[in-house]
Amino acid sequence: GIVHTIGDLASALSRYSGGPEPVTTGEYRLGDVRHITASSERLKSELGWSSTVSFDEGMAEFANAPLRAAVAVAVA
Repeated sequence: GIVHTIGDLASALSRYSGGPEPVTTGEYRLGDVRHITASSERLKSELGWSSTVSFDEGMAEFANAPLRAAVAVAVA
């Protein structure tokens, strides 16, 4: 599959929601997990599943979902 980091996710949400770019310090906290990966290969091999929405399409849809506007207003 295609690897996406938390930084990729934060940047995409920023880009599609019009928010500020995420701040990256490069520092790590005690106990931070550096790398976790997941794979959809088992879903594909056992159930024939495959994604139909790209990462960017999914992030754009998520960032602009109707409920996002209500949350943004409530937080502001």
